[in-house]
Amino acid sequence: MNMSPKVRPLWQRLLLMVGTGMLWIYKALHLPRFILPRDFRSVVNNWTHEMFWILMKSRFTEASIDQTCYFKMPTSFKPKTQVAPQYQLSEQDIKLFYTQGFLGPFDAFSHDEMLDFKREVLAIEKEKSKTYGFVTPRDRHFESPRLWNYMRCPAITERCAQILGPDLLVWRSQYFYKGPRAPAIQWHQASTFMVEDYQDPGIYPPDRSEIFQLTVWVAIDDATPERGCMQFARGTHDRIRKIRFGGEEGFYNANYTLDFDEEKEDCVVLPVKAGQFIMFTERCIHGSPPNRTDHHRLAFNIRVIPAHVPSYTNKKYYRSVYNGGKYYLDKWGTALLRGEDKYRLSRAIPPEDLETGVFTRVIPPGEPLPMPKRSKMAA
Repeated sequence: MNMSPKVRPLWQRLLLMVGTGMLWIYKALHLPRFILPRDFRSVVNNWTHEMFWILMKSRFTEASIDQTCYFKMPTSFKPKTQVAPQYQLSEQDIKLFYTQGFLGPFDAFSHDEMLDFKREVLAIEKEKSKTYGFVTPRDRHFESPRLWNYMRCPAITERCAQILGPDLLVWRSQYFYKGPRAPAIQWHQASTFMVEDYQDPGIYPPDRSEIFQLTVWVAIDDATPERGCMQFARGTHDRIRKIRFGGEEGFYNANYTLDFDEEKEDCVVLPVKAGQFIMFTERCIHGSPPNRTDHHRLAFNIRVIPAHVPSYTNKKYYRSVYNGGKYYLDKWGTALLRGEDKYRLSRAIPPEDLETGVFTRVIPPGEPLPMPKRSKMAA
């Protein structure tokens, strides 16, 4: 089932409207879903009524960019756990995060550390992933103990814990190779990462109105405006926007226009020095301008969820419309970043595998994690 956000001829859109309308009725009547083919079952299970309505009303020229949700401001801005004083966020800091959708930059690593790490990152840029079997910048922490230990830096984990809670998992990481003269990454946002294939979410939060994931973006190079540093539209995490199929700009392999007027929003260009990081919710509209220099702008990110949020449940693989290809999950699992995974809702990678970078097995949901042989980092 091809859900790529592209402009289609009228006859295709009419056929899609008939089929989608039938699935919408099927969902509304609460008919049994186990008899449906996998793709149709995913649509009925995961699309909200609002998502159906946007597609049908626009005659398949518009869609929600991701699974719809509306942010609900919390009643308290107290940190969700206690941490060492050097990592403490004030209630004003946390309120600022909830108000604008991002926070930082914060210091984590030295410039020299990142300069040395850059050599390692560039060396594997064209190498096949041991996890997925093809060249991809995703989830390299499974095979790079150095990256994994950078991700576990207390400057990062302790600040995430004050927003998400004490028990944290990583469900994805990614390197960002923005090469010399590389084009812009257009404005975009995500919620449960159904944006990947528009059928199944990547994560399944119990309450989509809360902040259920944080992205931590770490600069390996100095990310300046000239090199295409990150930019954010303050407060746009209040809801998930629509997209119009087609457009002059592209998000990797997908072309669309986001229902978003840069001129009317409070947009912020956020330079980040090498070794610093920023935290944000993916629902906050963000992007990056082109790299106008002859130098790289390298970075990595980690996507952090509380332990009570499941990820990739009952899936053998996931598809990425905008990156292309299938990512088989036989060597994928969540990684325990902080605290404990007492819920065990998702597959997991043994802590020792993350320390060595050598895959041994995936731990199924429900099975307790073995204790790592080395001492735990600060919690």
